[in-house]
Amino acid sequence: MITLFGNPASTCTRKVLTTLVETNTPYELVVVDMSKGEHKQPPHVARQPFGQVPAIDDGGFAMFESRAIIRYLDGKTGGMLTPKDLKHRAKMDQWMAVEVEDFTPSAMKYVYHHLFKRQQTPEVLEADTKRLDLVCGVLDKNLAGKQFLVGDQFTLADICFAPYFE
Repeated sequence: MITLFGNPASTCTRKVLTTLVETNTPYELVVVDMSKGEHKQPPHVARQPFGQVPAIDDGGFAMFESRAIIRYLDGKTGGMLTPKDLKHRAKMDQWMAVEVEDFTPSAMKYVYHHLFKRQQTPEVLEADTKRLDLVCGVLDKNLAGKQFLVGDQFTLADICFAPYFE
């Protein structure tokens, strides 16, 4: 059984939770209370050296970083969330890179501002709005007439974006 150390309020923890559910992987969630700073305490930093969530333990095999974890979980269960076709798999990788590089840095400014009450300046929010408008425009164009980012298959790329659009 996988032990997931994270917090359901965390977008990255939700990526792992979604993958666990989609792959029917048994797991135990150990909640890391970020409001109490548990993610910065030695027990958790021993699992995740950057003091972030999530981290997993799979029978002594430890990992951190949500995108790496979801790839591992999917591979462990036969790769049902990764396209078999090389070109579709490349597109999945492309959208996962877009999520981490182009979308998440700007989206998180709004998460910090509205959910965690870490105020962002109007200038920061304006710049990130412009970036999100660009990225969401590209996403909209790609999704036109489709249900998923890559062909007709729900993939890890969809999981990466899901917590933000939730």
